[in-house]
Amino acid sequence: MEYGWYPIMQLNNKTNKLVAPLARLACSICCFNVGIVKADWVAGVTTDVDTHGIGGVVEYHAKEFGSYFGWSANFAGAARLDDDGDGWIGLGVAGKYELGERFIIEASFMPGAYKTGETDLGGQLHFRSLIGVGYKLSETTTLSFSIDHLSNGSTQSENPGSDAFTLRFIYSLGNN
Repeated sequence: MEYGWYPIMQLNNKTNKLVAPLARLACSICCFNVGIVKADWVAGVTTDVDTHGIGGVVEYHAKEFGSYFGWSANFAGAARLDDDGDGWIGLGVAGKYELGERFIIEASFMPGAYKTGETDLGGQLHFRSLIGVGYKLSETTTLSFSIDHLSNGSTQSENPGSDAFTLRFIYSLGNN
C-alpha cells in the first residue's frame, strides 16, 4: 500500500484536482492559524430526510477568528458518510451564538467534494449549509440537533439536493 492511499477515498484524477487543494487549505489552516489550544470537535449520527439512511458526521471547528453581532466565527472542516455509500467532505466557516448560559444556535457553510454511492446528487462539488440548536451539558460538552442541506448550487443540470437531521455531540477544548 502506498503512502497516502485510503480505501474509502478512491478518487479519480478529476476528483483529486478538487480534493487536493481542499486538503492543502485544511493543512494550512491547521498548521498556521488554528492550533489545537481552543477548538470544538463534533461527532454526530445523521439520517437523510428522503432516503431515511443512517450515517455519521465528524467535524473540527478551529479557534475563533472573530465575533460579529454576537456570533463567534471560525474555520471548520466536516465529513459525512452514510450507509448507502454516499460521502461528503468540506471546509468552510462555522458560527455559534450563545443564548444565555446554556443554549446555543449554530450555523455553518462549507463547500466540498461529494462521493456518489446510491444517491446521485449531480456532480462532485457540493455546498453544505447547516443550522442547529444546542444545550450545554457542561463547560466542555454540548448536545445539539441540526438540519443541513447539501446541494450542488445548480452547478449541474441535475440538483435534487439532500436534507439531513443530525444529533450532535460537541466537545470543546480550551474553553474552560
